[in-house]
Amino acid sequence: MEKADCHSLQGRDRNNAAINQWRRTIALAQQELAPLLSRYTTHLVIVLLVALALSRTGIEMSGSANYFNTPTPAPHLGQRDLEPVTARGGDRTSAPGGSPLLSAPVPQTTLVEPPTPVTVSEITSPFVLTAGESLPTLKSSSPEINTIEATRREIITYTVRSGDTVSGIAVEFGLSPNTLIWSNSKLEAAPDLLKLGQELVILPLDGAYHSVISGDTLESIAAYYKVTVEDIVNFELNEIPDDGILTIGSRLVIPDGKKPYVARVVHHYSGPIPENAERGTGVFDWPTNGVITQGFWEYHKAIDIGYPAGTPIYASDSGYVAKVGWSDVGYGKMVLLDHGNGFQTLYGHMSVLLVEEGTSVAKGTLIGRMGSTGNSTGPHLHFEIRQNGVRRNPLIYLPTE
Repeated sequence: MEKADCHSLQGRDRNNAAINQWRRTIALAQQELAPLLSRYTTHLVIVLLVALALSRTGIEMSGSANYFNTPTPAPHLGQRDLEPVTARGGDRTSAPGGSPLLSAPVPQTTLVEPPTPVTVSEITSPFVLTAGESLPTLKSSSPEINTIEATRREIITYTVRSGDTVSGIAVEFGLSPNTLIWSNSKLEAAPDLLKLGQELVILPLDGAYHSVISGDTLESIAAYYKVTVEDIVNFELNEIPDDGILTIGSRLVIPDGKKPYVARVVHHYSGPIPENAERGTGVFDWPTNGVITQGFWEYHKAIDIGYPAGTPIYASDSGYVAKVGWSDVGYGKMVLLDHGNGFQTLYGHMSVLLVEEGTSVAKGTLIGRMGSTGNSTGPHLHFEIRQNGVRRNPLIYLPTE
């Protein structure tokens, strides 16, 4: 009996020892896990708070499947509608049991073909019509864009305003400057001589405006402007009789017509020499006789007057000789006169120089003779008028008669 009790006592002692050992192990594990749980509890609380805030604002957090499989629509590319997954190629059955990865409707972007833009280059650029054509009509394939039509089909009159220039007016009406000049004969001699209140003829398209004179025929007019008879006859503003006989004084629009250049004959000043020759009068006169072979334009800020070599060249206004001799920039033998009032005149390509630097000359004084020195293709005078260092169009200052 005592032996049995001893065995029972030993078994209880072993159990108690095992229990105590397990308790010590649990206690030790708790001690080691406590810092770890404490460390991540704060993060877990923050995540839960963020999720709660998003749920209250109505923002949904997409699952990984939605994130990788739902296309993000580009802004303003079209209208969106919902289509099931089957409409996008069928269910995906790669998941266990054949269930689809995405069972909810997926946003689908439908691209709408944008409307065809209207090309307006024909509106801002000059209209050029060929025989039998009318002004173009621009139409858009989109019903949301109204049809744009060129409406001006008549000849109008424009009154010159302050600050106007020939090129500026031409741009305003979508025409070339030449069209403006060829439609208004007074501008041909000096295009920059616009006056306030002056009335100008404005054609509806590029070309020329011809005034019929004695002997004119449709054939001769067409040949002069390098167009065809049909171009003139078929233009709707030209009222041409069936017999083709033109009325003297009537006007014809020449679509796309180009007026040939006609050399202008000029003559130098031969009047009395003014007093106080050392200072300019501010009124300029032609420096020589001849014809204008090249006018003033962007890359030639002067006029060229051609005539035989040796033709006399005179001072256009009173002043003194600021420079005389050979020019290294292409003028050849040249004279520069300073008129003492902000103006200077330059005379280039001369064959003979008849003045000396620093001498005073009166308006109309002989200063040299025409030649072809320097950069020149024939005898002529290169003539410039400079105002405060800026080269001006001489035709503004020289007599028109």
